Amino acid sequence: MKPQQGGFSMIEVLVSLVIICIGVLGMVALQTRSVALSQDSVQRSNAMVLANDLLELMRSNRDQVVASDKVKIDGAYIKQPGTNFRTRALDAGKTCLNRDRSAGGDTVAGQDLGCWLNQVKALLPVTDALIASSFAVCPASGVPPLPASDTSGNTTPLKACETTAVAPVMVVVAWQDVSNDSLNCPKGVCYYALRSEL
Repeated sequence: MKPQQGGFSMIEVLVSLVIICIGVLGMVALQTRSVALSQDSVQRSNAMVLANDLLELMRSNRDQVVASDKVKIDGAYIKQPGTNFRTRALDAGKTCLNRDRSAGGDTVAGQDLGCWLNQVKALLPVTDALIASSFAVCPASGVPPLPASDTSGNTTPLKACETTAVAPVMVVVAWQDVSNDSLNCPKGVCYYALRSEL
């Protein structure tokens, strides 16, 4: 006569369910983190494209940015941290796609900035306050020291902005962090800085 082994199959089933639940919870956590990192990657890519776009707009209207091979501190595209961009309304019946940029000048620069900011707001999680405080288009004599903290304690490239005319220009784009990356985006704000000569 065989000894009874009642309930043994039930224990195996329960242990199997616990192991499966732990695995499923791990996969859900991994998927959540993966989505956040993918979104962060897209935002970084958008920031790079936007900074390059603005740099090319400035290159095509160079007289509004550069004088005597130095970036003007009061150029039409220049924006120091904590100030607002000097935008201008488009001409009647014109859009960002069909406007005439051939004349150049201050008006075209203001319209460029208005159209560019529309793209920024469409592609990045930003607010008007963040644009005013953390975006910059400025003369920059050196590579931003990392980490460099601003007055609020954020690690930011804004410290590299100069208040005198120098040759290179720096475009700083910022956005609100969705990936909770406290190492690269302290205090919930991520930065991308592009430094170049026009």
